[in-house]
Amino acid sequence: MRLPKTSRSYPSMMEEIFVGKGDYVIGGARSPAFLELDGARNRRPVVFGEAFDSLDGYHESAASMFSGRQTDVEEWSVMWKELGADGVCLRLTREDSPELVRKIAARTRIPIMVTADTDILMSVAKAVDFSILILNCSDADQSLAVSEGSNNHIVVAKCGQMDPKELCRDMASRGANNIMVDLGEGRMDNSLKHLRERIENYRLNGLNGDSDSQRTVLCDVTPSWDTHEADVSARRSSMYEATVALAVMMSGADAIIVKGPGAADMARVYGEELADL
Repeated sequence: MRLPKTSRSYPSMMEEIFVGKGDYVIGGARSPAFLELDGARNRRPVVFGEAFDSLDGYHESAASMFSGRQTDVEEWSVMWKELGADGVCLRLTREDSPELVRKIAARTRIPIMVTADTDILMSVAKAVDFSILILNCSDADQSLAVSEGSNNHIVVAKCGQMDPKELCRDMASRGANNIMVDLGEGRMDNSLKHLRERIENYRLNGLNGDSDSQRTVLCDVTPSWDTHEADVSARRSSMYEATVALAVMMSGADAIIVKGPGAADMARVYGEELADL
Protein backbone atom coordinates (compact mmCIF):
# COMPACT_ATOMS: atom_id res chain seq x y z
CA MET A 1 0.00 0.00 0.00
CA ARG A 2 1.02 3.62 -0.43
CA LEU A 3 2.67 5.40 2.43
CA PRO A 4 0.59 8.36 3.62
CA LYS A 5 1.80 11.81 2.66
CA THR A 6 3.55 13.59 5.47
CA SER A 7 3.93 17.26 6.20
CA ARG A 8 6.42 19.10 8.34
CA SER A 9 7.40 22.69 8.89
CA TYR A 10 9.73 24.59 11.21
CA PRO A 11 8.65 27.45 13.47
CA SER A 12 11.15 29.95 12.05
CA MET A 13 13.11 30.77 8.90
CA MET A 14 16.62 31.91 8.12
CA GLU A 15 17.26 35.52 7.14
CA GLU A 16 17.20 36.72 3.56
CA ILE A 17 19.72 39.26 2.34
CA PHE A 18 19.45 41.38 -0.80
CA VAL A 19 22.61 42.17 -2.76
CA GLY A 20 23.54 44.03 -5.93
CA LYS A 21 20.83 46.58 -6.49
CA GLY A 22 18.50 44.56 -4.30
CA ASP A 23 17.51 42.21 -7.11
CA TYR A 24 19.54 39.20 -5.90
CA VAL A 25 18.35 37.29 -2.84
CA ILE A 26 20.44 34.92 -0.72
CA GLY A 27 19.16 32.75 2.11
CA GLY A 28 15.62 32.65 3.45
CA ALA A 29 15.63 28.89 4.11
CA ARG A 30 12.57 27.40 5.78
CA SER A 31 13.83 23.82 5.97
CA PRO A 32 17.10 21.88 6.11
CA ALA A 33 19.05 22.09 2.87
CA PHE A 34 17.24 20.70 -0.21
CA LEU A 35 14.40 19.04 1.69
CA GLU A 36 10.89 19.44 0.25
CA LEU A 37 9.09 20.32 3.47
CA ASP A 38 6.20 22.74 3.92
CA GLY A 39 7.25 26.24 2.91
CA ALA A 40 10.61 25.16 1.45
CA ARG A 41 12.05 27.87 -0.82
CA ASN A 42 13.52 25.56 -3.46
CA ARG A 43 16.25 28.21 -3.72
CA ARG A 44 19.73 26.95 -4.50
CA PRO A 45 22.92 28.34 -2.92
CA VAL A 46 24.61 31.28 -4.65
CA VAL A 47 28.03 30.77 -6.26
CA PHE A 48 30.76 33.45 -6.23
CA GLY A 49 33.85 33.03 -8.42
CA GLU A 50 37.03 34.64 -7.11
CA ALA A 51 39.14 37.13 -9.07
CA PHE A 52 42.41 38.79 -7.99
CA ASP A 53 43.94 42.16 -8.82
CA SER A 54 47.41 40.55 -8.50
CA LEU A 55 48.51 37.03 -9.42
CA ASP A 56 51.37 36.96 -6.90
CA GLY A 57 51.16 33.57 -5.21
CA TYR A 58 48.14 32.47 -7.26
CA HIS A 59 47.98 28.81 -8.34
CA GLU A 60 49.47 28.56 -11.83
CA SER A 61 47.36 25.53 -12.63
CA ALA A 62 44.22 27.47 -11.71
CA ALA A 63 45.25 30.52 -13.73
CA SER A 64 45.44 28.38 -16.86
CA MET A 65 41.67 27.84 -16.73
CA PHE A 66 40.85 31.48 -17.55
CA SER A 67 42.33 31.78 -21.07
CA GLY A 68 44.62 34.69 -20.21
CA ARG A 69 41.82 36.91 -18.91
CA GLN A 70 43.05 36.43 -15.34
CA THR A 71 45.70 39.11 -16.01
CA ASP A 72 42.98 41.81 -15.94
CA VAL A 73 40.67 41.67 -12.93
CA GLU A 74 37.87 43.44 -14.84
CA GLU A 75 38.00 40.92 -17.69
CA TRP A 76 38.31 38.09 -15.19
CA SER A 77 35.14 39.27 -13.44
CA VAL A 78 33.27 39.54 -16.73
CA MET A 79 34.39 36.00 -17.59
CA TRP A 80 32.87 34.72 -14.35
CA LYS A 81 29.54 36.19 -15.41
CA GLU A 82 29.88 34.53 -18.82
CA LEU A 83 30.59 31.23 -17.08
CA GLY A 84 27.30 31.47 -15.19
CA ALA A 85 28.52 32.43 -11.71
CA ASP A 86 25.98 34.32 -9.62
CA GLY A 87 28.55 36.80 -8.34
CA VAL A 88 32.25 37.61 -8.17
CA CYS A 89 34.50 37.66 -5.10
CA LEU A 90 37.21 40.28 -5.63
CA ARG A 91 40.49 39.74 -3.76
CA LEU A 92 41.90 43.28 -3.73
CA THR A 93 45.18 44.88 -2.70
CA ARG A 94 45.37 48.05 -4.80
CA GLU A 95 44.81 51.64 -3.67
CA ASP A 96 42.40 52.26 -6.55
CA SER A 97 40.10 49.47 -5.31
CA PRO A 98 36.97 51.67 -4.89
CA GLU A 99 37.10 52.81 -8.51
CA LEU A 100 37.86 49.27 -9.63
CA VAL A 101 34.82 47.93 -7.79
CA ARG A 102 32.61 50.59 -9.38
CA LYS A 103 33.82 49.63 -12.87
CA ILE A 104 33.31 45.92 -12.29
CA ALA A 105 29.85 46.45 -10.83
CA ALA A 106 28.85 48.53 -13.85
CA ARG A 107 30.21 45.98 -16.35
CA THR A 108 28.99 42.77 -14.75
CA ARG A 109 25.78 43.83 -12.97
CA ILE A 110 26.09 40.83 -10.66
CA PRO A 111 26.61 40.76 -6.87
CA ILE A 112 30.11 41.67 -5.72
CA MET A 113 31.95 40.48 -2.65
CA VAL A 114 35.14 42.30 -1.68
CA THR A 115 37.88 40.50 0.26
CA ALA A 116 40.68 42.79 1.41
CA ASP A 117 42.34 44.26 4.48
CA THR A 118 40.45 46.66 6.72
CA ASP A 119 41.62 49.90 5.10
CA ILE A 120 40.55 48.83 1.62
CA LEU A 121 37.23 47.46 2.83
CA MET A 122 36.46 50.72 4.63
CA SER A 123 37.39 52.84 1.60
CA VAL A 124 35.24 50.68 -0.69
CA ALA A 125 32.31 50.77 1.74
CA LYS A 126 32.41 54.58 1.82
CA ALA A 127 32.90 55.09 -1.91
CA VAL A 128 30.45 52.58 -3.38
CA ASP A 129 26.86 53.45 -2.60
CA PHE A 130 24.88 52.56 -5.72
CA SER A 131 24.79 48.83 -4.98
CA ILE A 132 24.92 46.59 -1.93
CA LEU A 133 28.28 44.85 -1.58
CA ILE A 134 29.42 41.99 0.63
CA LEU A 135 32.49 42.99 2.67
CA ASN A 136 34.49 39.86 3.48
CA CYS A 137 37.02 40.29 6.30
CA SER A 138 40.01 38.13 7.09
CA ASP A 139 39.23 37.55 10.77
CA ALA A 140 36.89 38.42 13.65
CA ASP A 141 38.76 41.61 14.59
CA GLN A 142 38.42 43.00 11.07
CA SER A 143 34.75 41.99 11.03
CA LEU A 144 34.23 44.16 14.09
CA ALA A 145 36.24 47.07 12.69
CA VAL A 146 34.43 47.14 9.34
CA SER A 147 31.04 46.96 11.10
CA GLU A 148 31.49 50.55 12.24
CA GLY A 149 31.72 51.89 8.69
CA SER A 150 29.77 49.33 6.68
CA ASN A 151 27.46 51.97 5.17
CA ASN A 152 24.58 49.45 5.01
CA HIS A 153 26.64 46.97 2.98
CA ILE A 154 26.71 43.34 4.13
CA VAL A 155 29.59 42.40 6.44
CA VAL A 156 30.79 38.82 6.79
CA ALA A 157 31.28 37.66 10.37
CA LYS A 158 34.50 35.63 10.07
CA CYS A 159 33.86 33.39 13.04
CA GLY A 160 36.72 30.89 12.94
CA GLN A 161 36.26 29.02 16.21
CA MET A 162 34.37 31.91 17.84
CA ASP A 163 30.75 31.66 18.86
CA PRO A 164 28.88 33.18 15.87
CA LYS A 165 26.12 34.49 18.12
CA GLU A 166 28.54 36.52 20.22
CA LEU A 167 30.44 37.91 17.24
CA CYS A 168 27.27 38.91 15.37
CA ARG A 169 25.86 40.64 18.44
CA ASP A 170 29.10 42.63 18.80
CA MET A 171 29.05 43.55 15.11
CA ALA A 172 25.43 44.67 15.28
CA SER A 173 26.17 46.83 18.32
CA ARG A 174 28.89 48.60 16.30
CA GLY A 175 26.58 49.45 13.43
CA ALA A 176 26.41 46.46 11.06
CA ASN A 177 22.85 46.21 9.76
CA ASN A 178 23.40 43.26 7.44
CA ILE A 179 25.54 40.29 8.48
CA MET A 180 26.47 36.94 6.93
CA VAL A 181 28.33 34.27 8.91
CA ASP A 182 31.39 32.32 7.81
CA LEU A 183 31.71 29.32 10.11
CA GLY A 184 35.01 28.06 8.69
CA GLU A 185 36.95 27.34 5.50
CA GLY A 186 35.99 24.39 3.32
CA ARG A 187 38.90 21.99 2.88
CA MET A 188 39.22 18.41 1.66
CA ASP A 189 40.62 17.08 4.93
CA ASN A 190 39.54 15.99 8.40
CA SER A 191 38.18 19.47 9.21
CA LEU A 192 35.33 19.05 6.70
CA LYS A 193 33.27 16.82 8.99
CA HIS A 194 33.44 19.38 11.81
CA LEU A 195 32.53 22.22 9.43
CA ARG A 196 29.52 20.34 8.07
CA GLU A 197 28.26 19.65 11.59
CA ARG A 198 28.73 23.28 12.54
CA ILE A 199 26.74 24.53 9.54
CA GLU A 200 23.99 21.95 10.03
CA ASN A 201 23.60 22.75 13.73
CA TYR A 202 23.59 26.50 13.11
CA ARG A 203 20.84 26.21 10.51
CA LEU A 204 18.71 23.82 12.55
CA ASN A 205 18.97 26.05 15.61
CA GLY A 206 17.80 28.98 13.53
CA LEU A 207 14.89 27.06 12.00
CA ASN A 208 13.84 25.97 15.47
CA GLY A 209 13.54 29.55 16.68
CA ASP A 210 16.97 30.68 17.88
CA SER A 211 17.01 34.24 16.53
CA ASP A 212 20.78 34.47 17.04
CA SER A 213 21.32 31.55 14.64
CA GLN A 214 19.39 32.78 11.63
CA ARG A 215 22.06 34.59 9.60
CA THR A 216 22.82 33.65 6.01
CA VAL A 217 25.77 31.21 5.86
CA LEU A 218 28.77 31.77 3.56
CA CYS A 219 31.53 29.20 2.98
CA ASP A 220 34.81 29.74 1.14
CA VAL A 221 35.87 26.43 -0.45
CA THR A 222 38.91 27.77 -2.35
CA PRO A 223 41.30 26.52 0.40
CA SER A 224 40.62 23.04 -1.07
CA TRP A 225 43.34 23.91 -3.58
CA ASP A 226 45.89 24.30 -0.76
CA THR A 227 45.23 20.96 0.91
CA HIS A 228 47.25 18.83 -1.50
CA GLU A 229 50.66 18.79 -3.13
CA ALA A 230 51.58 21.57 -5.54
CA ASP A 231 51.88 19.19 -8.48
CA VAL A 232 48.24 18.06 -8.32
CA SER A 233 46.58 18.89 -11.64
CA ALA A 234 44.00 21.63 -12.05
CA ARG A 235 41.41 18.99 -12.92
CA ARG A 236 42.04 17.03 -9.73
CA SER A 237 42.09 20.17 -7.57
CA SER A 238 38.87 21.34 -9.18
CA MET A 239 37.22 18.01 -8.34
CA TYR A 240 38.37 18.30 -4.73
CA GLU A 241 36.89 21.79 -4.62
CA ALA A 242 33.60 20.67 -6.19
CA THR A 243 33.29 17.83 -3.67
CA VAL A 244 33.75 20.22 -0.75
CA ALA A 245 31.33 22.73 -2.32
CA LEU A 246 28.59 20.11 -2.61
CA ALA A 247 29.26 18.89 0.94
CA VAL A 248 28.83 22.32 2.54
CA MET A 249 25.82 23.09 0.32
CA MET A 250 24.12 19.88 1.49
CA SER A 251 24.87 20.92 5.07
CA GLY A 252 23.14 24.28 4.63
CA ALA A 253 25.57 26.86 3.23
CA ASP A 254 23.61 29.58 1.41
CA ALA A 255 26.55 30.96 -0.58
CA ILE A 256 29.97 29.61 -1.56
CA ILE A 257 33.19 31.08 -2.97
CA VAL A 258 35.00 28.95 -5.56
CA LYS A 259 38.29 29.20 -7.42
CA GLY A 260 37.67 27.00 -10.46
CA PRO A 261 34.97 27.14 -13.16
CA GLY A 262 34.46 23.38 -12.85
CA ALA A 263 33.46 23.62 -9.19
CA ALA A 264 31.24 26.63 -9.94
CA ASP A 265 29.44 24.76 -12.71
CA MET A 266 28.92 21.60 -10.65
CA ALA A 267 27.66 23.57 -7.65
CA ARG A 268 25.23 25.56 -9.77
CA VAL A 269 23.91 22.60 -11.80
CA TYR A 270 23.55 20.20 -8.88
CA GLY A 271 22.10 22.98 -6.74
CA GLU A 272 19.40 23.61 -9.32
CA GLU A 273 18.64 19.90 -9.64
CA LEU A 274 18.40 19.33 -5.90
CA ALA A 275 16.49 22.51 -5.20
CA ASP A 276 13.87 21.45 -7.75
CA LEU A 277 12.88 18.19 -6.00
